[in-house]
Amino acid sequence: MIWMVLLAGVLVFALSWALRHHGRQGFLIALFVGALASAGSGYLYWYLGSYEMALSTEALNSLPENERAYVIAQAAQDEFLLRNRVADQEIIGLFELALKLDPKQITALGSLGIIAFEEGNFQRSLDLWTRMLGQLQSGSAQAEAIKLGIVRARERLGQKTAEKLALGSAEIQLSVSLSQAIPESLKNATVFLFAKEVGGSPRPIVARRLSVNELPLTVTLSNHDALMGGQLHPGLTVEIMARLTVGDAAGSRGDWMGGPIILTLDRENRTSLQLKP
Repeated sequence: MIWMVLLAGVLVFALSWALRHHGRQGFLIALFVGALASAGSGYLYWYLGSYEMALSTEALNSLPENERAYVIAQAAQDEFLLRNRVADQEIIGLFELALKLDPKQITALGSLGIIAFEEGNFQRSLDLWTRMLGQLQSGSAQAEAIKLGIVRARERLGQKTAEKLALGSAEIQLSVSLSQAIPESLKNATVFLFAKEVGGSPRPIVARRLSVNELPLTVTLSNHDALMGGQLHPGLTVEIMARLTVGDAAGSRGDWMGGPIILTLDRENRTSLQLKP
């Protein structure tokens, strides 16, 4: 706000002086002075803002891990509430960073529990809120609220489990092969197999890890390979992919890929994919 006041003062002074001494031509002079003032104040604002941000980052990094976790979690919670409790990956990442720094961080545990609950991941919300409850004073209002949340998460989890059991289960027999011989640099690579719901969560429903030396191979993907409560069932449309990498499941440069294959599941399903550079 102070920059706007100063800039307005400079413009008024320049215009008054120019018109008094140079008539109408002074208007051009006033515009020139105003442009210089705007550019100068803009640069100063940017420079001071960057300097202040650098100081803030340095101060944050100098804090003990539990205090840094608190600051990060509070900032993430403020943004989460500002967006009417709609969380994107950036907000989730901040909460997870806070938990990495301090696994007992209450704000991060509670907020990630809420996010998981609203996404329908009741097992994760149950796990997070149970961890949070252990940090709260017994009998406090916050502890009682979390207990109620845990009860609701258990109820929803039970309902969801019953619904999944009613759907039945499905298996995918997947033949995996290579399009060509692999180079020496990939001799010790890992193959990750994924199946995720089309139009659903980006997280895989099931996943399997293999060694490239096992290929070609036919594997059965079933609910024994399920991640975070996922389930393969008849009628579900899935996208099946494979990644050959020397890194982790997130992948790295130079990976070979197979798929995607789109498949609507029956109880038993057969398909194949080929990994290519």
